[in-house]
Amino acid sequence: MFFRSMKVWIAATVLIVLVLVGSALGVHITSSTSFCLSCHEMRVHQQELALSPHAQDAKGNAIECVQCHIPSTNMVRMLSAKVWLGTKDLWVHATSGEAVALDRRAIQPEARRFMDDANCRACHEDLYRNAKNDGAISVYGRLAHQNYLGENGASRSGCVGCHRNIAHLPLEDRHYEANAAFASKLTFKEVR
Repeated sequence: MFFRSMKVWIAATVLIVLVLVGSALGVHITSSTSFCLSCHEMRVHQQELALSPHAQDAKGNAIECVQCHIPSTNMVRMLSAKVWLGTKDLWVHATSGEAVALDRRAIQPEARRFMDDANCRACHEDLYRNAKNDGAISVYGRLAHQNYLGENGASRSGCVGCHRNIAHLPLEDRHYEANAAFASKLTFKEVR
């Protein structure tokens, strides 16, 4: 009887270890940019990112998809985001043809929902310096960041609530004056 229960405990322990190692390996593999770009639907995002100010971090390293799109401060939120977004992306990939036309306007709010401010603040520590860190931000930017930090009222908006289209610029948003410089770099056509 004792040996039988020991075998059950050993088998359960081995199974749990295999599940944990498999899960960790799965999270690691699906967190790579090469995995994200293995789907044709994401290639337009890669092209946009390559031309944006967010193509590289301050040290010159390429920005990975998960650095922005997957919450990094909370394991439960990170796993929830990976499962939810991954399942939706997999469904679109599996049920659409090669020339899928993503409704970018419809997917933007969902994509932004999982973008934590901590991910932005990992690179942008000083909110009163410009993105190149070589000068102060505008007066409007200073007031907005004071509001965000609770120094000038209080804001419920996160970073992506104000900073839209900073790494990806959908066709429908390219006509806005604030996006003109970025839009002028984009020479490829989106599939519609």
